[in-house]
Amino acid sequence: MSFEFIDSHCHLDFSPFSGNEAYYLQKAQAKGVSKFIVPSVNQSNWANVVSLSRQHESIYYALGIHPLFISHDHQSEVASLTQFVSEHKGKCVAIGECGLDFWDKESNRDIQIDVFREQCLLAKTHQLPLIVHSRKSHDHVLKILREIKPEKGGVIHGFSGSLQQAKQFISLGFLIGVGGVITYERAKKTREVIAQIPLEMILLETDSPDMPINGFQGEPNSPDKVLSIYEYLCLLRKESKQTVAKAVYKNTTSLFGI
Repeated sequence: MSFEFIDSHCHLDFSPFSGNEAYYLQKAQAKGVSKFIVPSVNQSNWANVVSLSRQHESIYYALGIHPLFISHDHQSEVASLTQFVSEHKGKCVAIGECGLDFWDKESNRDIQIDVFREQCLLAKTHQLPLIVHSRKSHDHVLKILREIKPEKGGVIHGFSGSLQQAKQFISLGFLIGVGGVITYERAKKTREVIAQIPLEMILLETDSPDMPINGFQGEPNSPDKVLSIYEYLCLLRKESKQTVAKAVYKNTTSLFGI
């Protein structure tokens, strides 16, 4: 029995996909991956993701400013994003990739927080979900989400926090993005969390070309690997493979309206 899948987070405008999108799309479609959501990282690629969605019916996009790619004039970039979102509503299914990344202790946390808050408000204005990047910053992200309360929720991309943190995000209407991390045996904590959260709160994502799955380290990740992540997810869950496949597909279409 073949199932249909969605890669809810892949950067198809990055190398090695750029210019070869049709090849990688066909490769993924042969594995049952029928739709692709391409988040942007800042002003430099907003137009690129819009263009990709116009060239390929299966591609949708998100518009945002990634916490590690904030420009020096961040206020101007936020203003540009606000205008760009208003002008490009077509296949825009979310605001993102946005969020907080406190991995580097030298990063300007105040600016990251300001830019993330503005994007949460933008998502609220346009009634769009958020694609949230959160690294070493879950408590700060939760505080902002509780304050602003974006009605359409969103997804916590590449989640690797605790069960308690996952439940806190879920209580705010956020789904949990599950990617290549669960394919590694050493990721015991994340695997245990993903095994315990409600199935209706899980999305599949590759983060291509990043976050390679186990066995493919050193190679660019690609959207066809959604199938491998699904297989590992089934090993962690008690539900049938059919139930898991149908649920993660429905969760994604419901959240993003595709």
